[in-house]
Amino acid sequence: MLVVGGSGMLAGLCLRLVGEGRKVSVIARNRDRLQSLVEKAPPGGILPVVVDYCDAQAFEHALDCLAGGRHGPPTQAIGWIHDEVAPDASLQIADHVEIFWHVLGSAAADPAEPRLLADWRDRISRYRPTLDYRQIVLGFVMEAQHSRWLTDAEICNGVYDAIRNAQSTSIVGTIAPWSRRP
Repeated sequence: MLVVGGSGMLAGLCLRLVGEGRKVSVIARNRDRLQSLVEKAPPGGILPVVVDYCDAQAFEHALDCLAGGRHGPPTQAIGWIHDEVAPDASLQIADHVEIFWHVLGSAAADPAEPRLLADWRDRISRYRPTLDYRQIVLGFVMEAQHSRWLTDAEICNGVYDAIRNAQSTSIVGTIAPWSRRP
């Protein structure tokens, strides 16, 4: 399993997957946070790769190198990508795996832009028609009269549930009412 952006809010998910006996390769930009994650995992459970996915050439090289790494080529990936700063990073991931869970921020579900999720699905499908592409949209939480963003633990649990449920699109938290989005 490959997790891109796994040393931050998805760190708990990486540890959970390793705890289940999976070998997890984690691509992250922050060397110190990635090292901290590796130290929390059982020895050999996480293969750390420090690279910034905004550097398309370095990111592609890292993805290519994973195929020969100690965990072997990844067949599944979870990617938390800020597509506005690295618009091709998701396509690069799609090139290297059979199943891709694309983690998207709540803005992907903006009712004023109803085609955003479909546009991503169309783009990936045109690029790699055989890929099993799934979307995970991170929403928010309503508490009485207030709303708040999801915690890292809620995100990790929601992404984990989305992986297990294998739906084409999953929402973590809620995206409605949109007017109450924090």
